[in-house]
Amino acid sequence: MPYKRKQKGSKSKFWWASFTDANGKRIRVSTGTTQKREAVALESKWKTEAFRGKAWGDQPSRSLGDLMLDYLTATKAKTTADRDAYSAQRLLGFFGQEQDLSTIQPSDVSRYRNHRLKSVSPGTYNKEIGLLSVAINYANSEWDWGLANPCVGKRMPEPQGKAVYLTYEEAAKLIDAVDQKAPHLVDLVDLAVQTGCRKKELLELEWDRIDWQKNEIILEAKHTKSAKPRKVPINPSSRSVLIRRASTRSECCPSTPWVFFHIEKCRNTEVGDRIKDVKTAVRSACKRAGLTGVTFRTLRHTCGSWLGQMSCVGALTIRDLLGHSSVTMTDRYMHSDQADLHDAVHKLEKFRSHSGHSAR
Repeated sequence: MPYKRKQKGSKSKFWWASFTDANGKRIRVSTGTTQKREAVALESKWKTEAFRGKAWGDQPSRSLGDLMLDYLTATKAKTTADRDAYSAQRLLGFFGQEQDLSTIQPSDVSRYRNHRLKSVSPGTYNKEIGLLSVAINYANSEWDWGLANPCVGKRMPEPQGKAVYLTYEEAAKLIDAVDQKAPHLVDLVDLAVQTGCRKKELLELEWDRIDWQKNEIILEAKHTKSAKPRKVPINPSSRSVLIRRASTRSECCPSTPWVFFHIEKCRNTEVGDRIKDVKTAVRSACKRAGLTGVTFRTLRHTCGSWLGQMSCVGALTIRDLLGHSSVTMTDRYMHSDQADLHDAVHKLEKFRSHSGHSAR
């Protein structure tokens, strides 16, 4: 029997059919109709065609809402799932849930670009239109939807500006400005600067992924943006932060698996529940500290930049610590002043002591 699929707290407008084709492949597809009687008739027709080994008819219309729901469900384990859900909301808000995918043309994507660039950066637009593109490609390869991709060639160039990072004094001011009602933020900021971990990596950190013997945070592939596992060393300061978190856990909720958790019951959370975001708290702290253009991501840049200023730490080391996909991403953290350049060149003179010729 046809059914209606749930999508974000409500049901799809269209009825869906589910049956097995002649090759034993399970077919789940929108009938493209809101009338149950028509949906029953279509499902019956397709079942008969499939039983006889025939193609089960022309591809029915596919809506943008169906695509987003199916893709986000299929890829919910991605580390960028939250970002994808946000992008999907922006796309659905512009095009509408019932927009037939076959009717979206490259010119429509251009209209979306012009609309979004009034309020967001090219990078944000690229993430959103990139989601539509990858979702269409996924549907074509995994579900044989046979859709044209109107997003090809629609990415915008992104400026490669220098990464914003804090000085030691600014980092201290930020921690001092954290609201007393959010003591966990002090620990989170401190740990972010000391380890260079992403916000999601820290907020989803569980106690069983801390190796106290080797002083390492264990990040498996499913926990990282690049889908590559890595182990993040913890220095004495980071270890002190984690010990402080462990002490709070033992006092408030010994059974919680999370390092960063709620210590009070709120309307939608229980004691011990994972803290899901700190955007508002960070914004308020930055305002009190007089810091502009600073986000949680700045803390990761700060870690990389501080390491880049140390002559004993190379780009490859920073790349592996931060989990960059290439050393090119790490280059922005490598800083040199004119004195360092002079010292470096002077070191090249050592080879003259091994040469039979003297400088003239």
